[in-house]
Amino acid sequence: MKFVEDPRIKEGRKSLALAWIYFFIYLTAILVLSYTLGIKPYLWGFPRWVAVGNIMVPIIFVIMLIFVVEKFIPDIPLTDDDKNPAGKE
Repeated sequence: MKFVEDPRIKEGRKSLALAWIYFFIYLTAILVLSYTLGIKPYLWGFPRWVAVGNIMVPIIFVIMLIFVVEKFIPDIPLTDDDKNPAGKE
């Protein structure tokens, strides 16, 4: 008997890998921008690294995340379509 992997598992693994890659890009962007921007000059009353690293970058990445989810992550049904629903033939 040959084992056949469920295609939902394969898509789930791809989505998980994409999520980890996105997270590491996000974390790297915040760290690089926070460490390279100095304390002065101020932006919106905050030090520049706080305004950019904690306010602007997350907003930009949330907008980018919406695009990534819409384009690269498929909608996977959680029910098994091969089997008939209970009580129906």
